[in-house]
Amino acid sequence: MTTETAVSNEPLLSADLLTKAKENRLKAPEDTVFDYFESFDSELIRFARFPASRVVEPKGTIVFIPGRTEFIEKFFEDVHIFNELGFACAAMDLRGQGMSMRPHPDRDKHYVRSFDTHINDLKQLFDQKLLNKMPQPFILMGHSAGSHVILRFLHDHPEYAKAAITVSPMVRIFLGGLPYFVAKGLAWTMRHLGLGASYIPGHTAFKEGRWGWRKKLTHDEDRFKDEDYFIRNKDARLAVGGATYKWLWEAMKSTDTLNASGYAEKIKVPTLVLQAEADSIVDNKAQTAFVARMPNAKLVHIEGAMHEILKETDDHRAQVWQAISEFIDLKNGPHFP
Repeated sequence: MTTETAVSNEPLLSADLLTKAKENRLKAPEDTVFDYFESFDSELIRFARFPASRVVEPKGTIVFIPGRTEFIEKFFEDVHIFNELGFACAAMDLRGQGMSMRPHPDRDKHYVRSFDTHINDLKQLFDQKLLNKMPQPFILMGHSAGSHVILRFLHDHPEYAKAAITVSPMVRIFLGGLPYFVAKGLAWTMRHLGLGASYIPGHTAFKEGRWGWRKKLTHDEDRFKDEDYFIRNKDARLAVGGATYKWLWEAMKSTDTLNASGYAEKIKVPTLVLQAEADSIVDNKAQTAFVARMPNAKLVHIEGAMHEILKETDDHRAQVWQAISEFIDLKNGPHFP
């Protein structure tokens, strides 16, 4: 594992390209296709393909996996950039959020039966909708809980992707000093009391604006509003509220799996890890320790950034794209031995 700090604010991409993508971040590329595929357990999972059809020979496909509460549309800005650079893209809404199936009848409650279902859904996305349909190589890119799913997927199914970009990966949840066994014990207790679908402290049904944990996401006021914009103007069903005790229990179980002895060492797919210096949603110390155990990982600190690095200010995003440019040959296409 190598560790770097992104210190230059000079973007390696043209200012015009970045400005155009920012201005169009609330619009899908003109050749976008939204659809559903049937999961391993016969549920409907929403996905999208962004084929970059103007490109004669695409350089590969970037596959986006959203974080908790997020949905495909939040990645439009970076999809525009990758498309302009000659890459096709694809994305999937995790079950329990976005327009994918919801395991709980109350759509506001973020509930999941097991994080294993996310790994199985991602495999189905590849098998049904990406392999032999989208240009290779495939590079996975996710945020937070989506990056967590990617890390587990790379462990279980290393043959699908040639590389991965994980943004603020959820290796452990940041507990703000609360002992881990207390948080996990509370989640266990509430489930066994029949209260697994209750919101964890500080979480509620969806509501717009900066409040509670939503104050901890980004410094950029305009980009922060993107999620609310899509929910208000495209489809209110995109919204999901706070985490439930069942979601917390399953997330902590899954992070225990991720941190088990020997697990990180088996993730050999080249992986770029972008760490938000001012993150108070996921645990950076656990993240750093985990990446140090990965044989082909590169950790880059995004100075001053909060948790949603891809929704941060232009200066922070310049650091992101500097790191990506050094990880992937954006001009000639990626090559990973």
